[in-house]
Amino acid sequence: MGSVTLRYFCYGCLFTSVTWTLLLFLYFTLSQESQPFKYVPVPGGQSFSYQRRFQPRFTRGPGPPPPPEDPPREQPHRAPAQGRKAADLSPEMGMIFNEQDQEIRDMGYHKHAFNVLISNRLGYHRDLPDTRNEKCKEKVYPLALPSASVVICFFNEAFSALLRTVHSVLDRTPAYLLHEIILMSVGVVFWLLTVLSFPPTADLKEELDTYMQQNLPAKVKLVRNEKREGLIRGRVIGASHATGEVLVFLDSHCEVNEMWLQPLLTPIKEDRRTVVCPVIDIISADTLVYSPSPIVRGGFNWGLHFKWDPVPLSELRSPEGSIAPIRALESTHQIANGKVQ
Repeated sequence: MGSVTLRYFCYGCLFTSVTWTLLLFLYFTLSQESQPFKYVPVPGGQSFSYQRRFQPRFTRGPGPPPPPEDPPREQPHRAPAQGRKAADLSPEMGMIFNEQDQEIRDMGYHKHAFNVLISNRLGYHRDLPDTRNEKCKEKVYPLALPSASVVICFFNEAFSALLRTVHSVLDRTPAYLLHEIILMSVGVVFWLLTVLSFPPTADLKEELDTYMQQNLPAKVKLVRNEKREGLIRGRVIGASHATGEVLVFLDSHCEVNEMWLQPLLTPIKEDRRTVVCPVIDIISADTLVYSPSPIVRGGFNWGLHFKWDPVPLSELRSPEGSIAPIRALESTHQIANGKVQ
């Protein structure tokens, strides 16, 4: 009797496993996009053909819509950046004009958790508001600073966001301080379902290689792992390829602002054991509008959840006030994007 019960139990487990495998296969097969979405970035705002709109939706960014201009064209490295602030904030940037726009927008949210449609239309260069404190703008930094190797790890990143990160570093970093940019292709270890849902994107392979050869200087280097690595191991591997005096780690979907590097290198020059973190401004995931961040520092609560803590006023009462470096005195403080020597 016991052997019969065990046999039917095994049959039931096998049937359930096969059923779930079939359902998961059908789900991912039907939900997977059948064709990739191509895009051509343009300088600043995008020129659109005013055709029949498909489910028009607007972002919350203020500003008048940009007038139609020349046909879309790819933007070269270090293209002029004047006259793009109004276009970057235009509601036209987030408008849906056809079914392909809708698909790019929805897939961008599903895959990257931000508006890839606007990201593609922004191009690879854009002006950013100078959000520094007025006293920071008056501060003078030494010219003799160590050179930096910027390590940017990425995995299935949006193509436009990755290149805008690279170009923002190239455009806003003094050439004598920027030793190199290392693009480190890593694989984050996701759950099986996530891996099946989001296979590696083709535009981060041949298309990225082609763009680098045609548009980026030799100091931008690409390193690909032969096997999937996590973010931290990827940064360690990227650091092993770096030859600069200071290591800078950046995310693959950020943009640096004016005079971003000198304030970080100065404390390291004074003490090579220093690890520093910049003030991280905010880029809206929905509109990609750039806005200043309050003076906060990262930390963890007792539930081990990351959070931003306001800096106590007692630490801002130095002679330099709010522009002075803020020490991370507590063991729970966390550096979100760090720099080490």
